[in-house]
Amino acid sequence: MITNKRYQTLLMHATTGKPLSKDATEEEKKFYEECKHDYKVMHETAKKHGMKNPILEIPMEVDF
Repeated sequence: MITNKRYQTLLMHATTGKPLSKDATEEEKKFYEECKHDYKVMHETAKKHGMKNPILEIPMEVDF
């Protein structure tokens, strides 16, 4: 299971083009590749609709 904090880190790496760490699990690798793809598609779609600076984010969890 990937923690929310790790999801945030993986998302940041995928959207900024930073490489994935070599010790990443298969689940993390899959999420990283999905994020890279989603980020690319998001920008293509935003461009078609005339949107500037779209943001791909994961909402933070709230601890009670």
